[in-house]
Amino acid sequence: MIHRVFISLIALSLASISHSQTWYEQLETSLKQVLAEQVVAMAQNMALAEYDYAIDLSYLNSRLNFKPCRVPLNIDTPQPLELGRSHIKVACQDTKPWALNVPTDIHLFTDVVVLNQPLAKDQIINEAHLDLQRQNLAELRNGYYLKKDQVIGKQSKRALAGQTILNSYLILPALMIHKGDKVMIIASKGPMSVKMPGEALNDGREGRQIRVKNSRSERIIRAKVVAPGQVLVQF
Repeated sequence: MIHRVFISLIALSLASISHSQTWYEQLETSLKQVLAEQVVAMAQNMALAEYDYAIDLSYLNSRLNFKPCRVPLNIDTPQPLELGRSHIKVACQDTKPWALNVPTDIHLFTDVVVLNQPLAKDQIINEAHLDLQRQNLAELRNGYYLKKDQVIGKQSKRALAGQTILNSYLILPALMIHKGDKVMIIASKGPMSVKMPGEALNDGREGRQIRVKNSRSERIIRAKVVAPGQVLVQF
């Protein structure tokens, strides 16, 4: 569920409305300021080194007979902020109140990981296959990767064309263990852990569960692949 919060603009410059400023100009200035602050905060939380953004307001009818608001506008934005198209409620709580649901379109542009050449199905991805390309994150509904090292070592699920924007639907985690490999089983509980030898009974990809036989007890367990030749069991 999307929780919404009210943000009141308390800057004196916005509280003191010029006689020449219309309600339309007031709303546009206030809303764009609030959204810009939130887009910058989003980019910082994502640790984006370089980015650009754009905020478009649509279908505002400047012919509506509203009066400029003499108090700061209340702007109700979704939390977390959503990129792309949405409606944001803006309200004036003056003696003659008014409110509008304003269609907005928020764009955030930054570099994402793309292929610089075609890949065959089941091909292991290395750095030579990858480039960074500026894209609008609002349009990447299936996801994306921001860093090459998030992709290197993984495997293509199907044949992919050059310039494909990579996401988790197109690639598989790295294959770290093969059936029959000798593995180290790490059994962990809180701060304590013990290690024992084992044998993989399935192929194993990073982060996936596989069946493993404990070489000492002959017991078969399920464990998570955490590194080449290593699996983890938590109790």
